[in-house]
Amino acid sequence: MAFIDELKKSAVDFAGKAKEKTTKITGITKINLAIKSNESKLAVVYEEMGRLFYLAEREGLDNTEEIATCIMKADKYNSDIELAKRELAKLRKVKNCDGCGKEIDGTFDFCNFCGAKQETPEPEVVEDTELSDDEITEIAIEEVADESADEE
Repeated sequence: MAFIDELKKSAVDFAGKAKEKTTKITGITKINLAIKSNESKLAVVYEEMGRLFYLAEREGLDNTEEIATCIMKADKYNSDIELAKRELAKLRKVKNCDGCGKEIDGTFDFCNFCGAKQETPEPEVVEDTELSDDEITEIAIEEVADESADEE
C-alpha cells in the first residue's frame, strides 16, 4: 500500500506542477499578445502622425490638434507596453540590471554581467490575476473594437 500511496502522491505533485506551468505559459502568452497588439496600434499611430506632419509641412495645413491626439494615443500605447513588459518580467521572474540594463534572474543580488549590486524591493502582495473565459472574450472584443475605431 505504501508504494501505491507514494505513486498517487507523485501523480498529484506532477499534476500540480503541470497546472502551474500551464498557467504561467498562458499568462506569458496573453501578455505577449497584448504587447504585440499595442505595438501594432502604435505603428499605425506613428504612421498617421507622419502623414499629418507631412501634409502640414507640404500643404500648409494646421494639423496641430490631430497630431496632439496621435501623441496622446502613442503615449498611452507606450505606457501600456511598458506595464505589460514589467508584468511579463514578474511572471518570468526576471528583471533588468540596475547597472548595465541586461536581463538577469530576479533573485540575484548582483548582476552576473557587470557585477552591480541589485536593489531588493519589498515583496509585494500579488492578487490572483487569472482571467476567466468571459474576461478573455471581453478583452478580445475590446481589442477588436479599438482597432476598428483606430482605422476610422
